[in-house]
Amino acid sequence: MSVPQLVCPHCQAAIGTNAAPNGSGDFCRQCGAVFPQDGLLTQSLLEGNGTLPTIPPQPTTDHLEQPATLGLPIPVPLRTGPLPSVPGYELLAELGRGGMGVVYKARHIGLKRVVALKMILSGAHAGPSELTRFKSEAEAVARLQHPNIVQIYEVGEHEGKPFFSLEYCPGGSLDRKLTGNPLPPNEAAMLVETVARAMHAAHAAHVVHRDLKPANVLLTAENAPKITDFGLAKKLDEEGATSTGAVMGTPSYMAPEQAGGAKRVGPAADVYAMGAILYELLVGRPPFRGSTPTDTIILLLTEEPRPPREVCAAIPRDLEAICLKCLDKDPTGRYPTAAELVEDLTRFLAGEPVAASRSGWMSRLASSLERVQLHERFATHGTLLLALIPVMFLPEVWVTIVTWNDWPGPLLALGPWGRVVAFLALFGYHRGWRWRPQGAAERQLWMVWAGYLLACFVYGFSSRLALGFATRLELKFYQALACLTAVAFFGLVSFWGYCAVIGAAFLALSFVMALDLRWAPLEFGAVWAAVLLLMGLRLRKLGKIGSEEPHKHPGQAGSPT
Repeated sequence: MSVPQLVCPHCQAAIGTNAAPNGSGDFCRQCGAVFPQDGLLTQSLLEGNGTLPTIPPQPTTDHLEQPATLGLPIPVPLRTGPLPSVPGYELLAELGRGGMGVVYKARHIGLKRVVALKMILSGAHAGPSELTRFKSEAEAVARLQHPNIVQIYEVGEHEGKPFFSLEYCPGGSLDRKLTGNPLPPNEAAMLVETVARAMHAAHAAHVVHRDLKPANVLLTAENAPKITDFGLAKKLDEEGATSTGAVMGTPSYMAPEQAGGAKRVGPAADVYAMGAILYELLVGRPPFRGSTPTDTIILLLTEEPRPPREVCAAIPRDLEAICLKCLDKDPTGRYPTAAELVEDLTRFLAGEPVAASRSGWMSRLASSLERVQLHERFATHGTLLLALIPVMFLPEVWVTIVTWNDWPGPLLALGPWGRVVAFLALFGYHRGWRWRPQGAAERQLWMVWAGYLLACFVYGFSSRLALGFATRLELKFYQALACLTAVAFFGLVSFWGYCAVIGAAFLALSFVMALDLRWAPLEFGAVWAAVLLLMGLRLRKLGKIGSEEPHKHPGQAGSPT
């Protein structure tokens, strides 16, 4: 599996965690780009050994001037010296700057209109990657013609330094309007509906934004929203410059698949971001915000957002349903397109029933159960689980035969001990005879199953000491074994949501066994075989999807890119 790396989003250089010279966070030693606490750059949750990365607490960036118009995601102090000169423009003031670009308020001399002029921060020292990304942003904006997307006027170059001029929005950015204060529900719905219409147009033009957030939504003098900053935009019909596995975006607004370093991030990520924006408009803060970027990503990947009505009961239920549908961790659980989000918001504003509310709690429960974590890492275990089916089932057939015929106890032990030998042989062969867990995720799994096996052994042996070693007594232990198995699967819900269903199935099995204990071993083995079959096929399917994804045509409609 390709592991996401910590990279500079501007020059693509691999970097470590360093103290920025101005105290604002991390920085790239190659190009000098600065990355504050909630900025553009984050790190993957899983390193190569499966452990969580450690990012030290970073100081606040409240003292930094935030970009007023283009919503640049990496704020650094504004320049106080003389402004540069660009032929044809009169530069009036610096609006904001980030790790890659600087934006000026300027007047186009010939047309006598105010524009936003964006230039590469490193100027003539810009590397090929920076120039490519800067050009890519200009091209992405140029192909989008929509009244709610900031328009590009001109692309040029002065003294080897590229620039482009954009529509100027005097109302500033949406995050400055919010400042932690929620909007009235109808106003929030209308704003996101407008943004969603613009994003539908972008998606129709094969452009995915990948960094939607309030700072990248500008307001005109009439408070009409306009989307800006396509610096991370992905053109679906072209190969992008982002390295495979690089995690780029803003943690509080990025989709789970984007935070996990997915190879392909498509329009569903923008739908999630619009849900995060709607959430903040309703409650005054994004759905997830930790003290560090890593904390935010951990919350994003492991927790469900708090329902907006729990924060403010005045929020309409239908609008809450729309918001939570956008924030589904599974991309297939969200609105398939931005256009369908627009339609549901339009229904809400018209007082009509919305599609999001029709799914009900059963659909939301199924969506939650379907959430899978770390599946790429464990996809290769599918073959092992399928091979273990006879190892779990056949010994129970033997136990059934022995107990029905009341054969001697030593013959009964052949089944369980034979299973132990077969399991160790298959497990060792599958792992190349490496017996130690690889990474934190495997250690957690091994602790659950080691505890389960130890509990089963101690329970069985201590019960034998108390009750004797008669062959038929074996049948009385199976209900407790089913309950112990259920507890083990409940402990694995964080790896696969449907482990909760499997645990419930084993609990129900204990009641079925009570009808006739003679069949308990066969029932126990049959359920185990079914579980291994389902999990094995599931993992093999995920592995197949992961291996086929890079071969899909990037411009294929609906394919995540």
